[in-house]
Amino acid sequence: MLKIVVACGSGVATSETVVGSIKSFLEEHSVSGVEVEATDFKQLASVLANYDVYVWLAKPTPEIQEICDEEGIPDVNGVDLLTGAKGDQTYLDLVNALMSLKNAS
Repeated sequence: MLKIVVACGSGVATSETVVGSIKSFLEEHSVSGVEVEATDFKQLASVLANYDVYVWLAKPTPEIQEICDEEGIPDVNGVDLLTGAKGDQTYLDLVNALMSLKNAS
């Protein structure tokens, strides 16, 4: 099972909204085997390595970007999913990240 983490400052409203959007998108497109969870940014560094894709709502810090690079975790701009701007492109980025991970396993 592939795992996506969405992180915002508190891990509540904003990230949960994006989690819901991603889950709806995956369901609408009959994508299974993907778990989507929210976390707050303060805990992200300690849990990020447990996930396959990171959807960010605040630009990744150097520490977070380093973890993504070292662990091979694609990071996707979730702001566009929240605002609706370029949402289709962001969902495409997310699907491409999932497909590359699935093909690699």
